[in-house]
Amino acid sequence: MMMQTIDLDRLTGNGKVHNLSGHVRGLAARTEFGLDDLDTASAQVRVIVPDHVYSLSPSFVQGLFSASVKALGNNPATFFSHYEIVASELVRRQIDRAMLNITLDRDFTAN
Repeated sequence: MMMQTIDLDRLTGNGKVHNLSGHVRGLAARTEFGLDDLDTASAQVRVIVPDHVYSLSPSFVQGLFSASVKALGNNPATFFSHYEIVASELVRRQIDRAMLNITLDRDFTAN
């Protein structure tokens, strides 16, 4: 099976947006990219964060990925083996910090 790709550039208005933020926006992106289906796909999913995006807020990451982390056993290592994140080191650190929040005993999947 071919690897699926999610390109967050679709959310940036042709490079005009450099900061993706907000839980509601993360949830909307989750729906737009069909992550509920991709969570159970057998193929790995590549998530591309374009270089012109320099900030993913924790709330955006939580909206986008909380349900995926839960679906994959609440284990960041399992999540990162299924979802390959292609991003700058800065953005990758932001995602890693958000993962710590996701794996705490809180429900970020509620609206």
